[in-house]
Amino acid sequence: MVNIKFLARFRDITGERSVSLEYNGSISDLMNTLTEKYGNEFKDALFDKEGNLRDYMKIIVNGEDVESNGGLESNIGDNDEVVIFQTIAGG
Repeated sequence: MVNIKFLARFRDITGERSVSLEYNGSISDLMNTLTEKYGNEFKDALFDKEGNLRDYMKIIVNGEDVESNGGLESNIGDNDEVVIFQTIAGG
């Protein structure tokens, strides 16, 4: 099981703090699975119009940012923890 935690805006979009799924595959495919489950609001919050992860979005797998550890095509599976959230900037 992969445990996925939703923080801030994603908790509001999904209506859940976390979900566990039987999953083995890429992070990209997991995001597609979650988009199918949670709809266009989830997709639009996560990806830009070209399908790229928005600059201010973070996906953390087992405590490490996916962008610094293989990107969205890296694989995850049993006992992995995924955290999805939007960073906050101020001025």
